[in-house]
Amino acid sequence: MRLADHLSMSRVFRLSSTSKDEVLRELVRRAAESPAVHDEQELISAIFEREQILSTGIGLGIAVPHAKIETVEDFVITIGVSPEGVDFDALDQTPAHIVVLIAAPVGRQRDYLGLLAQVTVTLKDPDIRTRVIAAADDSATVLRLVGS
Repeated sequence: MRLADHLSMSRVFRLSSTSKDEVLRELVRRAAESPAVHDEQELISAIFEREQILSTGIGLGIAVPHAKIETVEDFVITIGVSPEGVDFDALDQTPAHIVVLIAAPVGRQRDYLGLLAQVTVTLKDPDIRTRVIAAADDSATVLRLVGS
């Protein structure tokens, strides 16, 4: 399973929000445009519940909010880029510049973990992170950098 299989240009964009809660809502709104997401409210609730357990701000300027719910029939990935950064309560206290939301169906744990790993491995590369942030307004470039 590849990240690119679950991305589209319409779900890769520069974030306009400046707070964590607003960013989460903005990403879920974009994810909910996919026909694979059947209940936007349920997805936002699941994303917020996950954040209450532990922040998905993993550090290095990256956050990966994610949830598995019954009303998502296939993986939907949304990428928001904030050159300014958003406080995501990351362990390393750095603001998130790249936020990758993963909406997942229930019952596909192996694929779910594989996608999380791909996001992490790809964005651990400082050159890729720098290029993604610089391309915040160029969805095609961000998609190529992250989705390949």
